[in-house]
Amino acid sequence: MSLADTVAVHETNPTRLAIMAATVRLLLQRSSELISMADIAAEAGVSRRTVFNQFATKEAVIELALGQVWHRIGIAEITDAIDSVADPVATMTRIGHAITGFWLDGESIPVARMAIRESFAHPNITAQYIELGKRPVTQAIVRYITILARRGQLDVADADLAARQFIGLINEPLVFLQILGQAETHDPYHVRRVVDEAVLIFFLRYPLKR
Repeated sequence: MSLADTVAVHETNPTRLAIMAATVRLLLQRSSELISMADIAAEAGVSRRTVFNQFATKEAVIELALGQVWHRIGIAEITDAIDSVADPVATMTRIGHAITGFWLDGESIPVARMAIRESFAHPNITAQYIELGKRPVTQAIVRYITILARRGQLDVADADLAARQFIGLINEPLVFLQILGQAETHDPYHVRRVVDEAVLIFFLRYPLKR
């Protein structure tokens, strides 16, 4: 199992979860250079030895903690569901709402901004944030679109491009400016409308075959 696969599977060890959550909280407050394993232990309410027993290095804690943030988006659970191919419009709508729920609820936007901040001094942290989180999410959508195409349900030649276009139709109006630090709020009606329009545009460009 690859490292990406390991992170894609939900972490169930409560000690590791507590340590990773503490690491994220600290990173949202200050640079990784100003955080020690002792700081992480204190924030998590465990001993320094416990942190080292669970993670070999501070970098490993940070990389896995940022990857774990992506777990709650739950795209793979949607795309891998047995009935996902029965109604592609409904499935893509569920994917769209999973994306908006991930970004607009909780700490995902502050974490993304933090990852950008860290990239200047520690580019590997941002690379792992993408590799362990964003990339598996995108690939789950790519696989789903590929399955639809192979089953003859969808007219699409480039599933990777199609998946990224769909994600962009949602992230551009709802997320992008917030990641750049601009304050925005979106009421539930607007969020639903963005998702519905994204699904409509997607299937206009890549028609379903009846």
